[in-house]
Amino acid sequence: MARPSARWARPPPGGLLVARAGGQDGGGEGGEAGGGAGGGDGDPVLMFLAEEAGLGREGALRAIDRYPPLRNYSVEERLAPTLLFLVQEAGLGQAGAAKAITRRPKVLGISVEQNLAPVARYLAEDLGLGREGAAKLITTYPSVLGYSVDENIAPQVRYLAENLGLGLAGAVKVITKFPQVLGYSVEDNIAPKVRYLAEELALGRDGAAKVITGCPSVLGMSVEDNIAPKVRYLAEEAGAGREGAADIILAYPSLLGFSIERKLRPTLRFLSEHFPDTNAVKLVSLAHYNLAGRQVPRVRLLQKHGQAGRFAASSIAKFTPATFCEHVGITMEEYDAEVASCVREHVEIHPSLDAGSGSRAGSGARAGAG
Repeated sequence: MARPSARWARPPPGGLLVARAGGQDGGGEGGEAGGGAGGGDGDPVLMFLAEEAGLGREGALRAIDRYPPLRNYSVEERLAPTLLFLVQEAGLGQAGAAKAITRRPKVLGISVEQNLAPVARYLAEDLGLGREGAAKLITTYPSVLGYSVDENIAPQVRYLAENLGLGLAGAVKVITKFPQVLGYSVEDNIAPKVRYLAEELALGRDGAAKVITGCPSVLGMSVEDNIAPKVRYLAEEAGAGREGAADIILAYPSLLGFSIERKLRPTLRFLSEHFPDTNAVKLVSLAHYNLAGRQVPRVRLLQKHGQAGRFAASSIAKFTPATFCEHVGITMEEYDAEVASCVREHVEIHPSLDAGSGSRAGSGARAGAG
């Protein structure tokens, strides 16, 4: 890979941040902060993190607690230039830099010239994210700044784009949805998942690519502990058979992110009870939708108003709250009250399970992996 341009390779001149920090730090190495993590208000590192980095005192204390080496860094020589790079050159801005540091305090200990600049340049230019897109990814997943472009990032991109056949644009879509993939080993993490999907499930390379594009987090799942058990559940308990399970996963790849105990089995059990004539495969595909905050209250409302069996399970799940109320002839207030009641009941019976939001917005949205 070519060396980054001067714009990306060197932090900007000191300016106000360094001038203020230098007055606190005196240009020397910041010693051990008194009183453990954080020390007193005179601690230059604590003051820098709280004020210049925008973390506030409590946020600064948490950052130091999570990454104690911060206490020994020079504000003028290390912390301020790194912060300036994140804010100005990488384009995170003050708020974005604060978020990145809060999520990954260690980012302040990473070399600008060896890591930060090459990674920022690669994301913006080689991946085509642009400065704004790269800044968004860094803010969301600051750990990427600690990766090597040549040893970590570029090989993953090449594998996704070339070996998996996604092309650069497809690889970028996967990376922006699931940036953690940039830290994975191709040989140990990514390739085994692709082989399982393409060969074991007989989806082929194109099918594996479709699943990974639809649910990039599958690359972070264990085949033995996560993916294979979902396939067995769909094939055996849901009665889809091996080929049918593969078809379900191809059509609804996000099902791989759902818990069998918390999501798939409860959904199938409830819907099978109320829609016994509907194929179990179709019912389990509705696990995308919140059970306690959407499907249960709607079935109950239909029963209360003498309309049980009027709609198919898929229609009930897909209606927006307003459309459902219009079809059933009820007010939004009654709908919201039933949703809230079902969510409360679910939490009381299954306190460890994710009942989802009882709000109108929550009941109208698709449930995440639970």
